[in-house]
Formats: sequence, C-alpha cells, structure tokens
Amino acid sequence: MKTLGSVLMVCLFIGISFSNTKAQNDASNVYQAWVESTFWSPVFCDGVMVDALEGGTIRVHVVERYLPGVSFTRIAQIKGEVTSDLTGEVFKIRETDKYSWSPGSPYIVKWRYNLIGNMGTHYHGTITYDIWAGVILEVSQTVCN
Repeated sequence: MKTLGSVLMVCLFIGISFSNTKAQNDASNVYQAWVESTFWSPVFCDGVMVDALEGGTIRVHVVERYLPGVSFTRIAQIKGEVTSDLTGEVFKIRETDKYSWSPGSPYIVKWRYNLIGNMGTHYHGTITYDIWAGVILEVSQTVCN
C-alpha cells in the first residue's frame, strides 16, 4: 500500500511542475493548477480489495493552501478514464482527494471515488490513507454494483 501513496504523490507533483495553467495568490499562500496524469487506486467492496485501477488519462484540478508551520491542505478533483487490472473494463472516474497536515499530526489523504465501468460495474466509496506511514486507515461508504 506504500506504492499507492508514492504513486499518487509522484503523479501529482510531476503534473503540477509541468502544468501550463498555474496561479498563485501570495497573500494567502494558495496555489492552483491543472494537471494531466495517469492513475492508480485500489477498489474495495465491504472492506475487501476487489480490483486495482490504473493507467488511462486523467485531468486533475489541484488547489493547495499552505500556512507555514500551521497547516497544509490540498484538494484534487480528478476526472478521466482508467482501466481495471483484473477485467480490462474501462471506468469513467470522478474523484475528490483531500490532503491535510498540521504539526503533530500525520499527513492524511481522504479520497471519495465514483467509478462507472463500460461493462456495467459501478463502484463508489471513501478511502483514508496515511501518506507518511504508507497505510490505509479506513475504507468506508463503499457501494459496489
């Protein structure tokens, strides 16, 4: 599962560094960018990992706010298409990732996903992941059809 955090972070940082659409508001330490990237994520049903989606083409809108020594937050809205490792089914993805950190607390990402497959499969749910520890903390609100 450490791979998940590493892949997500690398994809977002690489994409942000090459993005042409970038804005910064120095007064409030807010940054935003559009990123094109690839994707990887596990899919859970009733607490059991049933698939992993990867590849494809996604477009990500990232908004970050950093208050030095106080907090860091990032919201990434993801849209695009990804493919199942197991079945080859292509999924349209809509996902929102919320990253947060403050002194004395772990660096957490919580993502809510909605995946609609071209073979009739539909997944949605929420995963909370500790990036520094490399572990999934919680899988909740999963619905699998």
